[in-house]
Amino acid sequence: MSGESLRLEFRRQVRERVLTTAHQHTVERGWERVRVGEVAVDSGVSRPTLYREFGNKDGLGEALMNREAEQFFAAIRDALAQHDEVPRAIAAATRLTLEQASDNPLLLAVLTGSRSGDAGLLPFLTSRSESIRESARALLATWFEQRMPELLPSQVEETVDAVVRLVISHVVAPALEPVDVGERVAHLVDALVRPKN
Repeated sequence: MSGESLRLEFRRQVRERVLTTAHQHTVERGWERVRVGEVAVDSGVSRPTLYREFGNKDGLGEALMNREAEQFFAAIRDALAQHDEVPRAIAAATRLTLEQASDNPLLLAVLTGSRSGDAGLLPFLTSRSESIRESARALLATWFEQRMPELLPSQVEETVDAVVRLVISHVVAPALEPVDVGERVAHLVDALVRPKN
């Protein structure tokens, strides 16, 4: 292994250790009470190293939410792949996303904290979550293009935008059971992609 690859592997391990520690602190205390210095100490890294890697607390929060999103996306890809019919696949992926969101300790800490005035990480799911939303859009757009190559690019774009926005709204402010949301999103997708006569 070359010196450069060893440095990259070390950096990846340090980053993962810091994110795991930040995750634990957020779940235990809420994001507002997470202190970068404590995360550094508990991770076994120096503050300058942590700041070099993440920039500041907001950068750490964004990286933390992006890591959670990557895990969600892997589960969503699996759910989509398990169904032949497009509406069924979308219903399953929506349901899985909402069920995982309700069981995810970090997301619960973010949403519970936001209801009690600690909105520190919530913007990464909503207004400042461009990278998360764009990753979700890219995943779904690619899936639709592969599954339904006959769709116009505008149909793919409109459908993906509607699905992502609707699912995120139900993650942030749940109002229905995941299975019911899944069915509603499936009906919407069916209407948007059904061939027009």
